[in-house]
Amino acid sequence: MVTEQDSSEEEGPKKPEFNIEPGDLGGLMAEFPHIRDWVENFEEQHGSRPIYYGPLDRDAKSVSPRNLIYATKPPCFAHVYSPPEGEVGAGNTFWYGLEPTINEEEEVIRNDIVERLLRDAPQKERFDNDAEFINMIHEMMDDMTTTTSTSFLSNPIVDQARELIGMGEARIKVTEDQLERLKYVVVRDLVNNGPLETLLADEMLEDIHSIGMKQIHMDHKVFPMLTSNIAFKDQELLTGYLRSMSERIGRPVSDSKPIVDGALLDGSRINIIYSDDVSIQGSSFTIRKFAEETISIIQLIKWKTLSAQMAAYIWLGLEAGMSMLVSGETASGKTTTLNAVLPFIDHNVKIYTAEDTPEVKVAHPIWQRLITRDSKNEDSRVEMFDLLKAALRSRPRYIIIGEIRGVEGAIAFQAMQTGHPVVGTFHASNIVKLIQRFTGDPINVPARFFDNLNFAIFQEVVEAPGGGIARRITGVSEVIGFDKTADGILTRNMFEWDPVADEVYFRGMFQSDMLENKIAPRMGFRSKRDIYDELERRTVAIQLMCDRDLTHYDDVYDLLDVYFKEGWERFSSAIQTWTGINH
Repeated sequence: MVTEQDSSEEEGPKKPEFNIEPGDLGGLMAEFPHIRDWVENFEEQHGSRPIYYGPLDRDAKSVSPRNLIYATKPPCFAHVYSPPEGEVGAGNTFWYGLEPTINEEEEVIRNDIVERLLRDAPQKERFDNDAEFINMIHEMMDDMTTTTSTSFLSNPIVDQARELIGMGEARIKVTEDQLERLKYVVVRDLVNNGPLETLLADEMLEDIHSIGMKQIHMDHKVFPMLTSNIAFKDQELLTGYLRSMSERIGRPVSDSKPIVDGALLDGSRINIIYSDDVSIQGSSFTIRKFAEETISIIQLIKWKTLSAQMAAYIWLGLEAGMSMLVSGETASGKTTTLNAVLPFIDHNVKIYTAEDTPEVKVAHPIWQRLITRDSKNEDSRVEMFDLLKAALRSRPRYIIIGEIRGVEGAIAFQAMQTGHPVVGTFHASNIVKLIQRFTGDPINVPARFFDNLNFAIFQEVVEAPGGGIARRITGVSEVIGFDKTADGILTRNMFEWDPVADEVYFRGMFQSDMLENKIAPRMGFRSKRDIYDELERRTVAIQLMCDRDLTHYDDVYDLLDVYFKEGWERFSSAIQTWTGINH
């Protein structure tokens, strides 16, 4: 019997057990005082009490009235509220980030604690990761404080005696509740994401938009555009936060360089516009959030982003060394899809990734990951063009480009010509526009070279059945090659999405140039038409994984690892008996 491998998690500060059942608002309020205070104040102001939904799912959009609290990363929670007709804000949906807070008196204590931490931390043992850092902070805070329950240590005479005999400065007196809230706030500001912690803790948020001093708005996976309760109090606080954040990600912002892109600690992408001269309404930022767990191809199928048959087609293409682009508009889910399909690449080969910000996630054991480096000094700057030239000398089997934007696209096609399959993302809504952008300025790929790209996937944000938004792969097109007679590039649509039925249809049966003339010979089929039977076999296997709800990325990767290392029969058997991580 095949089971998933045990995974050892990084040890960190122990999190309190959280087992409040959905609907138990009273239990939630008893467990978390900040939730109790919020609910009581909300009820007094609005005359209604929210429900506790638990962890949020897509069924929550049907809850009416929309007044619910859901768990993000306790002690962080979110409250979504749509005011009824006649109430201020009616017609909008508001998102409130709920977290432990401190008052002005406790802010003074916090500043004292932080000052001691910054002074004494250099003398402590070195830490290797954030978890160890947090543990050290907690231990130091325990040492420098005394709670009201430890009456002996809180005695003023004892405090004076400690200082006189050299035992250190007096401990800071706090209650147990204060200490817990102070620990949260100190770690939030020193290690995590500061005032944006509640936003970044919510896996249901996709894009976070902050423009000047206005309230922050967000794109949500379940609800429409939301307005948050989070806003910066003044411009100085906002600019200070952006300076600090840009330095933390290694791309300092300044008046001379007001626009930067980078990645936050959780992998989310941030774009900062720092200058009032550039952003008329004040310094701004946009955060593109990514799920902590990589979304699997099986999960995308269950969300109807694509079909099992389309996934099987992509599997055949990537396993056979075809070059592929995932193309679409901003926020259409290109990177999510790219990450989801990478396990279809042979697990025994070297993968080379080149990115501006680290978004591509590869589970393959031989993975060379490179990112560009920004610098005022031109000699020390490393651009995408440089990374792709280096890729050609490092002999990878596949080259993954996080996003093709400009002249590096020409290098990508050179790589294809030298026998390196290239997989990446691009901004174009269909095959015609994709070709136009690649063959025009500034990329200027000659049309006769375009047959090195084998196929392209096109993804869009669409209106979901029942309301809200959804992401769909609306088409897959093959590039057949350059036609001298027509002086153009021949392409053929393989899959098409029907928006009325919300279904994907395969238009390429017995018409696929890639399957019949490129993949079938490589796989040793006597008849090129047999490749369609192989497509069906893989479709059935993928559908069985869906039926068994094997949606976790690690399950999908590990099952495909069985295929690449032990063959089809072992893989097929493993699907039947696999114990999924989510089971």
